[in-house]
Amino acid sequence: MAPRRRSNTGFIGVRLRPAGHFAAEITAGGARVWLGTFYTKEAAARAYDVAAWRFGRPRHEMNFPEVRSLTEAQSLSTEPLLRSQGEARRYRSGQRRIDTTEADEQFMAQWRRDHPGDVEATRAFWKEKQTYRRERRAGKRQRKAEVEAEYAKGEQAGEIDNLSTSRWGKVIWLCYAFPVGAGIPGVAQHPPPPSTFNVPLGSSLVR
Repeated sequence: MAPRRRSNTGFIGVRLRPAGHFAAEITAGGARVWLGTFYTKEAAARAYDVAAWRFGRPRHEMNFPEVRSLTEAQSLSTEPLLRSQGEARRYRSGQRRIDTTEADEQFMAQWRRDHPGDVEATRAFWKEKQTYRRERRAGKRQRKAEVEAEYAKGEQAGEIDNLSTSRWGKVIWLCYAFPVGAGIPGVAQHPPPPSTFNVPLGSSLVR
């Protein structure tokens, strides 16, 4: 996994707030967890590291990798600034999420130790699924390219050629190619039926 990027404050998970204080956040389960606001960026960075230790993150993803344990990280951290009830609720919600995620991480770590065969089977399953998805996406892209190429050929062929590919298009094409009175190759020509009322002009039907 690529190392997490440091913000413009120089620390991971720390950002400067408009009021001049520093906020600490960490991502857990695809969601951001707010760790509080602090007077200094170093204090915010240490709060981030405490959460990172609880999540079992590697040392190179921490702001102070020289810290050797969670207990040491907690001893170096300070309490956040909770200036309103809203911030207090937000902080408690974040701590509950950290507790839940920490318990999940510990359970999964124990499960991986107890069931190494299942871990390998799970990894193989997801690897096969990812391969299938990549091949499926590649097939879709290829079919799309083929359809677009055929469509482009049809556009270049001209409107009459396009019309001749359908049933009614063929009829229209025959009308253009063989006007009334012209013979159509391969089609037998028959004289028109005699008119029922073939009366000379000016004569009367009543005698």
